[in-house]
Amino acid sequence: MEDVIKQIVDAEKEAEERIEKAKEEAKEIVLKAREEAKLIEKEVIEDAEKQARILIEKARLEGEDEAKKILEEGEREIDELKVKATNNLERAISAGIALVRGS
Repeated sequence: MEDVIKQIVDAEKEAEERIEKAKEEAKEIVLKAREEAKLIEKEVIEDAEKQARILIEKARLEGEDEAKKILEEGEREIDELKVKATNNLERAISAGIALVRGS
């Protein structure tokens, strides 16, 4: 009977040791998972920031291109208006001269 009790006590001790070992392993797994999660979070944030910088630069370049096109179009319109104004001025001068000459 004493052997049976000793075996039960030994089995309980072994079970407690296994439980403690399992708890320690679980703590280590949780800590490792948290560390890995932080690394993943950091990578995701860095990637998102990189993508944001790329999108901002792309938008900036597109904005510069659009502004350049608008300026070029404005300059063309100004040149056309200058030509029309010059032509109108020449016609006005010719008409004025004709009036002065009495034609």
